[in-house]
Amino acid sequence: MRYFKITLFAALSVLALGLAGCQSNASKSTASFKDSSSKSSHYSAPKPDAAVSTSSSSKEAQTYKPKKNQLTSPSYVKSGNLKKAGQFTYDKVGTKVQLSEVAHRAATIKSGKLTYKVTTVRLIKNTAKTAAAKRMAAQALNLPEIQSPYYTIQVKFTITNRGKQDLITDGIKSLLLRKGLQLNAANQLSDASAGKTIPAGQSLDTWATGLAGQKTKPTFKSVKIAFAGAYNGDQKQLVSPTGWLKLTL
Repeated sequence: MRYFKITLFAALSVLALGLAGCQSNASKSTASFKDSSSKSSHYSAPKPDAAVSTSSSSKEAQTYKPKKNQLTSPSYVKSGNLKKAGQFTYDKVGTKVQLSEVAHRAATIKSGKLTYKVTTVRLIKNTAKTAAAKRMAAQALNLPEIQSPYYTIQVKFTITNRGKQDLITDGIKSLLLRKGLQLNAANQLSDASAGKTIPAGQSLDTWATGLAGQKTKPTFKSVKIAFAGAYNGDQKQLVSPTGWLKLTL
């Protein structure tokens, strides 16, 4: 029997959870619940280079313009496509988004007809330059308040469907940063892959974003990731969850 608790974190975009039925529904996916609840979400997975504040539903003015002297650094990237540690950009509410660390680590784990390949792990430093930026980030992460800077961890990965039928993935089951700090659907992890359909013989390039720490830069020598199951269109589970995949940073 599978149970899912509905909490405010059900607002994590497509990561919203439903309460599964009893034994007769034990193998059904929650992907349909995730899709239907996305309209009321607080925290939808932002693009990899975006601050979490961009996913807030708050009606703050998004008119922030950095001062000219903030843009003269060679590390400033106007497009927001951050590739090297130290590069930074600004969002429209006043968050300085800086790539703190990046590790390109190809690691693969399989379950059933799905292959999961993690390609990149990034640590992002987010510095709120305005009160609006802090309010929006706190709301997006469902926190009463947030300290600046705050750090987000982003994992980029590819899911390949080696089978002959389409599969709906439930995304990441859990992301373990260290003992006592585990991110999942109910604990500040937003996964862009959850609820997505992967056609037979095709791949999905995607990512997940989670809160890694506040005020002080967190240090991780390694992290572990585990993926949830996958289902067919009738919500019958065809792929079991994976075990832990260790990523050395």
